[in-house]
Amino acid sequence: MVKNYFMYQDAKAGVVTENGIIEAHARTKTYAAATLAAYIAHLRLLGAYWGFGAMMQFRLADQTADGGLRGGPFKRQTSTLGGPDDLVVVPYMSSWNIGQFHLLGALSLYAPTGSYDAQRIIDGGTNRWAVEPDFGFTWMSDESGRELSLFTGYTINSENTASHYQSGEQYHADFAAAQHLLEGVILALAGYALQQTTADSRSVAQLGPFKRRVLALGPLVGKTVAIAGRPITFTVKYDFEFATRNRSSGSELWLVAAYQF
Repeated sequence: MVKNYFMYQDAKAGVVTENGIIEAHARTKTYAAATLAAYIAHLRLLGAYWGFGAMMQFRLADQTADGGLRGGPFKRQTSTLGGPDDLVVVPYMSSWNIGQFHLLGALSLYAPTGSYDAQRIIDGGTNRWAVEPDFGFTWMSDESGRELSLFTGYTINSENTASHYQSGEQYHADFAAAQHLLEGVILALAGYALQQTTADSRSVAQLGPFKRRVLALGPLVGKTVAIAGRPITFTVKYDFEFATRNRSSGSELWLVAAYQF
């Protein structure tokens, strides 16, 4: 299975150091394209077929940042970046079908393959390893065409060896309530939530714990069509972010194509 994601995001953020002296504001515009390729092998583990995969994302981003003593005057910095982000490897994934219920378990590893420079205000990579156990749940009624889905993950970050910064652990969840109609049409309300659960730390954590949080919600429209005898599902999703804390907030447009080969 391969999924292609194309995203545009226009996000803003503002922070103040823990001592209240330094203030910074940033605006970021991002265009991204990512491909996830996964393979399901004929090997059963824990009662389900074992699968594995990898995802690579390419991003073009532009950021403007203003910072200085609280209240100004501010010094402006700008940076433009294009290239690959970090590689995500999924060495394990399995799914179980129990009547109308479908479960998914996976383990993801984030490798620091993206471009990184501690002197830049924006980077394609994070310069740190991370591990993330994931769990997904879907209820689907064949009679009514209704669907409820939830996909959760918990990310554990290692230290950024260039900046000696330790980002905290974080929990995220993607969710959707969908109605499947005739002719393969899907209408849904979808969104996501992210909450950092442990504090940032190490020598340059001048913003204090800096625990991040964001919620997002928006419409999703999709349609499944057959091309060369293979079903392909196209979806369009628009997210509005809100209830943001210690991270940028904006809006996102996603165009997705998923198919089997």
